[in-house]
Amino acid sequence: MKQAYFEEPHGGAPANGYLESKVIEAIADWCDALHGEFSLQDAFAALASGLGAEAGMLVRTHLNDLRPARIAIWDNLAERSSSPLKASFADGHFGRHLARPRPASVWLASMHDGSQDTDPALEIWQARRGMVEFAVLVLASGPTTRDHIELHFGERMSIATQSALGVVLPTMARTWASRQVGLVTRTVVNHRIAQETGDVRPGQKMLLGPSNPAKLSRAEFRVCLLLSRGLSVLGVAEELSVSEATVRSHLRSIYAKTETSGLAELVFNLLRARPDDSALSDLRCA
Repeated sequence: MKQAYFEEPHGGAPANGYLESKVIEAIADWCDALHGEFSLQDAFAALASGLGAEAGMLVRTHLNDLRPARIAIWDNLAERSSSPLKASFADGHFGRHLARPRPASVWLASMHDGSQDTDPALEIWQARRGMVEFAVLVLASGPTTRDHIELHFGERMSIATQSALGVVLPTMARTWASRQVGLVTRTVVNHRIAQETGDVRPGQKMLLGPSNPAKLSRAEFRVCLLLSRGLSVLGVAEELSVSEATVRSHLRSIYAKTETSGLAELVFNLLRARPDDSALSDLRCA
């Protein structure tokens, strides 16, 4: 096949001239989002839009069965289109060539010569939506999972956009590697819960909400917040600089106040009814 990816282009320095202010701001928001200080969904939407895409998806793929899990999605015309973006097309289009990609590499459909085993799903969706270019931006590639971004464009990707990607993608990949613990798992679980059960029921307690309905103490609230971010009991103890026994003592009190039967049910409720991060800003300063 033809070379289907490119890395930082030759003469990378001049590409800075192509980086518009909104792209630079989007990268700053992306970095903040990966550390829990900004909405990952909003940061991804701003980034995809800033790069000129019409739609995009942030995906984690489990390589044992090529099962994609959506982390974030953005579609400029989702509400007005009969074919909104819902599926990941990366593996169906690039197949085995994308099995072990280089982190911070960009794969373009227009540079892929295709084969008889290529899934036609991308081509069909592009025709329905009037898309002409598809790009995969690899953030991380390990033995069991691959994290990447998929972008859809209504026009061929310009040299300016390619150059911009060559400049910003290495930074995106580095910050992705140092993201907040549990970010991907928490976000994927939240999507799954929303799909299976819909939004949080009106009467359901938002345990970490500003009103603190379970009347958690300051220490208990911190324990719940860290659990909602994907930390284990040991991880919570290390983060708070206390013993694991102290954390478990807090948990016994939390179970009683929240009427939960154990850690699994507590974490489920925390993820299912987690408020916006803005509501927790006071705790970050504590």
